[in-house]
Amino acid sequence: MPRILFRNILADLIRIHLLTASVLVSVIAFGAAIRPIMQNLIGVEDLLAFIALASIPMLQFALPFAGAFAGTLVYARLAADNEVLAMSAAGLSYRRILMPAAGLGLIFFIVMVVLLDAAVPRSWTSVQRLITRDVTRLFVGAVERREALVIDRTQLYADEVAVFEGVTDGTGPATRLSLAGVAAIELGLDGRPVSEFTAEFATVDVYRENDSAYLKLLFKNATAYNSDEGALVSVPQAEPEAIDLGKGLRLKPKDLDLRGLLGVWNDIERYHAVAEPRERAVAALAGVDYWTCVLERLESDGAVRLVDRDGRRAFEVRNARLVGERLLPRTGDALELVELERGSAGRRASVREATLRTDSRRRAGELAFELAASPDHASDTVTDNRGSTNGRWPPRLTGLLPSACAITDRSAFSVAELIEGSRLPAELDPNNEAVRDNPALAARLDAYSAASEMSEAVRKVRADIVARIVQRANQSLCAPLMLILGAVLAMRLRGSNPLRVYMLAFIPSIAAILLISGGEQMLRDSTSVLGLTVACSGNLGLTCMIFIAYRQLARN
Repeated sequence: MPRILFRNILADLIRIHLLTASVLVSVIAFGAAIRPIMQNLIGVEDLLAFIALASIPMLQFALPFAGAFAGTLVYARLAADNEVLAMSAAGLSYRRILMPAAGLGLIFFIVMVVLLDAAVPRSWTSVQRLITRDVTRLFVGAVERREALVIDRTQLYADEVAVFEGVTDGTGPATRLSLAGVAAIELGLDGRPVSEFTAEFATVDVYRENDSAYLKLLFKNATAYNSDEGALVSVPQAEPEAIDLGKGLRLKPKDLDLRGLLGVWNDIERYHAVAEPRERAVAALAGVDYWTCVLERLESDGAVRLVDRDGRRAFEVRNARLVGERLLPRTGDALELVELERGSAGRRASVREATLRTDSRRRAGELAFELAASPDHASDTVTDNRGSTNGRWPPRLTGLLPSACAITDRSAFSVAELIEGSRLPAELDPNNEAVRDNPALAARLDAYSAASEMSEAVRKVRADIVARIVQRANQSLCAPLMLILGAVLAMRLRGSNPLRVYMLAFIPSIAAILLISGGEQMLRDSTSVLGLTVACSGNLGLTCMIFIAYRQLARN
């Protein structure tokens, strides 16, 4: 094909493609910005930045359809003006006439690969940071919508909010929010509330450090409830722990490029979606060691010592045997609870029954025991080592661990090693009710369950990685195929309305995009040949249509 002819056709394709893609991207990106604007998640000053960032992911759909439209329109005009016939009469084959479309399709393929692998993941991350960086606007928007602001495992709710700008020199809060009618709930790992605060008024100070932000809450005339202690108190002022907003944005496979995906695959233990269940599996295996140690101590001398993590408090259970989670007297009708202070006995209590169980309200990777003695079973008098009365024994003691127990350090174990260490013995029947009466065996079942959860998390992450790679590869290939299909159909259906020709190319292209998306979802659920086949079938269908249309064109 003469260069001037090639350049003219290619220039027409690029011009129409850029114009069509610009219109599509502008409309779609503005539509995507409506929801965050209505929810007061972005301000006017951030609107242009949001639209610019949101336009990049829209290109993955706009470029292929704009290419199909450009191919259809340009080659339909060439066919209608008999230019295709003239080129054919001059000795140019249809393959050479389609060379500009094929060349532009190759460029499309390279652009789509770079777009889907690098630009789109980074733009989605930037959009999330743009929306979440201003916690003030997020909180004000949540209050106006009468919703709670959820940060990590903390939920904040207020009836009214007022915003005051703070200092910007780094010596104080960047922003201060004054709240009225406030409620805050901190959830544990199992989704149950650990602590709750309600107050007439509160202030929220927002501190910024580099790219991170922290919230400091101060409640006035507050009522606080702690489920660990089972206590409900009213205080003139309460100050919960600071909330680190840096944990709010966690990259998912869709936010990573190919290098990042392969990095997650090769070092999957560090990925956050696997790291938390892995920590729970490590803690569950440590629980097996601890329960085995507790049973050995109670069977040997009927006593076990429990200490808190910093070693400041210690409690000893004496004359006890363990049945399930129940501590019962080994001899007589009472067991003894003793608080140790600097190695000497302090407060004491005689109870008919107590409960020793794993504290389920701990966070991921944390292991602790809970010792509970119901007031119905506790003696009315608790005495210290001088014989003076010192109140009743606390109904619940949390954050305890058995002392002087040999625990295997599994923090550096791989996922495969943790799964291997959590396998159930062949003689252990999980359906046997008697297993639950042995805490060590019950802990082994819990460890097996935690390891299964970790294994499932690994499977899901790796399936998601495979799905993302397959989706990006097929969508990159879809763009040039749609362009060439529009061009071939326009030449094959010479004299037809260009919009009718585009519709014939548009419908299978939509089907191909849907098949790619459906195959991706199937691969995310489970990596399978069926999911891969579905994801690739759309492009295979476009290729077959191009081949059939070209053969019909060549014969005529």
